[in-house]
Formats: sequence, structure tokens, C-alpha cells
Amino acid sequence: MVKLVEIDETEYDSDSQYTTDSESEHDIHDDYVDSDFEDDYMDESLLERLAALKDIVPVEQRHALSKVASRVGYWGDFGMRLVGKLAWVFTTSAFLVVLPLAIETDREKMMMQWESEQNGAQGQAPPPGMAPNMAPGVVGPAPGIV
Repeated sequence: MVKLVEIDETEYDSDSQYTTDSESEHDIHDDYVDSDFEDDYMDESLLERLAALKDIVPVEQRHALSKVASRVGYWGDFGMRLVGKLAWVFTTSAFLVVLPLAIETDREKMMMQWESEQNGAQGQAPPPGMAPNMAPGVVGPAPGIV
């Protein structure tokens, strides 16, 4: 079994080897601020960093990475061109086929609505032998004949 004992902090002097978390974080931050590492890091450009990688990475590995990057670029360019061409085909097809069909369908609906409004304004339904889209005086087909 474990026995817990409370220890008074006044028993220890302040120069002990143990510090609190906030004190240790403060000391670490001061060490970084005081170092020249931060100044060197800020002065180094991205191009200099990439040039330094040239010395680290072996020649064979650099060529392999270059090939992979080249292939990825080629296939990415090919894919984007293909997607662009397919998008062009589908959008032009939609404009040439679907748009006129949609306009004509809308025109047909408007015409049917206008005819129903005209019949409603006159207060009469079309005669039984006449279809709604036939002009007056035109005889419709005989009943039973298709």
C-alpha cells in the first residue's frame, strides 16, 4: 500500500536543482532568443536551402527524384488537358442540344398556359368534338378513329 505524505515547500531552498514548469519554459525560451541560430535561420533563403540539399542527397537519388517529378508533371499536364477537352465537348454539346430543347419546352408550356387562360377568360370549355389546340371551325377526328 502507498502512503501519501504532504511536503512543505519551505523546506527546500529556491536554488534547488528542481524548478517549476513555468521557470523551465522561460529559461528555454531565453536560450533560443539569445542564440545566433535564429539570426542565421532568417538570413538563409529558400534557394540556399535547396542548394545545400544538393550536397546531402546522392546523385542517383537526385536523378530518380527528377524522373519521378518529371513524370508526375507530364501526367498532370496530360490529365488537365484531357479534362479541359472533355469539359469543352460536354458544354458545347449541352448548349447545342439541351438549351434549344429547354427553350422549346418552356415555350410549349407558356403556349398551353396562354390557351388555358384564353379558355378561362371566355368562360367556356372547348366543344366536345374539338381538341384544345385546334382552331374553331376545324372538325376533329370521328369518335373511335385513331
